[in-house]
Amino acid sequence: MKIAWLAPYPISLLQRKLQLRREGRTGHACSWILNLSRALACRRDVDLHLITLTAWVAFDQRVEHEGITFHVLKNGIPFLNRGYPPSFPLDVFTGFWADANHLADEISLVKPDVVHAHGTESAFARGALDSGYPVIVSVQGIITEYQKTNPSLRFRIHSKWEQREVRRGKYFGCRTRFDAAFVEHVNPRARIFRLQEAISPVFFQRDWKTNASDGILFVGSLEQRKGVDFLLEALALVRKQRPNATLTLVGEGTSDYVNKLRQRVREFDLSNAVFFRGRLEASQIAEEHLCARIFVLPTLNDNSPNTLAEAMVSGMPVIASAVGGIPSMIDDGTDGILVPPKDIPILASKIIELLGDSQMCARLGSNARNVARSRHDPDRVADETMATYREVLERESSVLTASGLNT
Repeated sequence: MKIAWLAPYPISLLQRKLQLRREGRTGHACSWILNLSRALACRRDVDLHLITLTAWVAFDQRVEHEGITFHVLKNGIPFLNRGYPPSFPLDVFTGFWADANHLADEISLVKPDVVHAHGTESAFARGALDSGYPVIVSVQGIITEYQKTNPSLRFRIHSKWEQREVRRGKYFGCRTRFDAAFVEHVNPRARIFRLQEAISPVFFQRDWKTNASDGILFVGSLEQRKGVDFLLEALALVRKQRPNATLTLVGEGTSDYVNKLRQRVREFDLSNAVFFRGRLEASQIAEEHLCARIFVLPTLNDNSPNTLAEAMVSGMPVIASAVGGIPSMIDDGTDGILVPPKDIPILASKIIELLGDSQMCARLGSNARNVARSRHDPDRVADETMATYREVLERESSVLTASGLNT
């Protein structure tokens, strides 16, 4: 089966084969894309083409890597060799018109059996749906929901395009009850498939065990939506009862927001208790799991956070906000703890409770490991994805057959 993916991809992994305008680490790690694409590429019945967009190349390029054909297409401001500036997101203002046309043209050259667009946060969904081929759109983050917690002109405009593409689509891959409800609300006729994230094998190779540390771990983007500032305030309360409690922050953010967090650290007198680790590779994050006592994600808006899934696969006891799709990932009190968003006293009390109860930590972690390793196993997710492709093609074939009989 020939499959065309429209997906983000860390261009740095291809830089030895590409002619880049300059080298360096580029883009999001996109671990869920890496893990599933590698699992599919191992199959003899799959010819996988991954089409992505970047401003880091001067011209379109096609390369082979790890059994995948990559189609790296240039985008951004024409003639300026740069991406769309956040202050003037021309791609969003134009409904991703230019990028979608570019993607659809490339799909026509590939001539795939099925097109899989990963995410509604960029041009991928529109480009896939404009191609005329059978399409499944996987929902990742939901811009319409981001607009509620992080209102902006960009998100307000983007949410309109996002909803338009959801209305146009027929087949969707969803991870949680939250994103499925969004699709069903916008497009009641949609056929929804449950497609989980494939988590890196390095997390399956680690087994967290309860330890004597009072270490708290956060992994994710350092941005307002992730609620890190609430976690810092909760830590100040925790240290009144657990004075040795520490917090390790793994992830990157804008310099303005990171500086704001550092200022909050000083305000709460936490300079010796909070450690900014920056961006780490998957293997490094897996080691951080083993060193910490609990994983905490106080996010305000999320669908199915990859970092939460990774912590659960490692077998960590986790605390997370009961927002978005997270209640689909955690059975409260069984394989993790759910807390209301922004409720600093409750968040602090649950952290204190777990830090003081090794048996609860061990029970939650063991249950999390059992559930998550089944749910996020790359081979299992690959099987489910291939079954989805086959059903989409069967349904489309039936539609064509019925249409032929009616003409």
